[in-house]
Amino acid sequence: MLEIKDLQRKAGKFQLEHIDFQVEEGYLVGILGPNGAGKTTFFKALMEPKKGDKGTILWMGKDIRKNHVEFLGDTAYITEDMMFIEKLTAMETAQMLGVFYEHYTDEAFEACMEKVGVSKNITIAGMSRGQKIRFQLAFGMARKAKLYLMDEPTAGMDPAFRKEFYDLLREILAEGATVLMSTHVQSDINRNMDYVLTLKEGKQLRFQENFGEAEEWSEVEI
Repeated sequence: MLEIKDLQRKAGKFQLEHIDFQVEEGYLVGILGPNGAGKTTFFKALMEPKKGDKGTILWMGKDIRKNHVEFLGDTAYITEDMMFIEKLTAMETAQMLGVFYEHYTDEAFEACMEKVGVSKNITIAGMSRGQKIRFQLAFGMARKAKLYLMDEPTAGMDPAFRKEFYDLLREILAEGATVLMSTHVQSDINRNMDYVLTLKEGKQLRFQENFGEAEEWSEVEI
């Protein structure tokens, strides 16, 4: 279970305020809000906690600030801003990073790359945005991540693979993982999210179960 209790973070002039919710394993949470709402700041508060942050973040009952290495071992952060060595292939990158994760194997990574439809031999420099997202997803799957944080993963993704992408997420969720994903694609929210966290200007407007009704989120322009 992921439990966020009154999370607050100051980032320059921006303030993320009073984020408060919890989600069990096996659920997909959509994070909705306009640009500047605090979605990326929220992810960074989980991945890079700072002394000035307030509130509590518990993962499997443990404070992530006190058990951050363990938390990172369970977490796959998937974003187009992730930096890799451009000249390395996907396989070489996975092998280099995989030594830090207990459950990673080359065989699992190769199988996961086949699932996401990206060659293990393509270089990072040769990947499109969508391929980089799929590569990161495959690596997370190969090391059996339990929590996936995804920052706008489907932006620019072709509709055919977008459906396959959500099919893969459902497989991950069925194995007991938890997924938090920001998106601007309203149809993705309506069809695929179990819960929706709505942010605006750094504030949490609501966290509630998603019933697939677009008008529920109409007050937040996206």
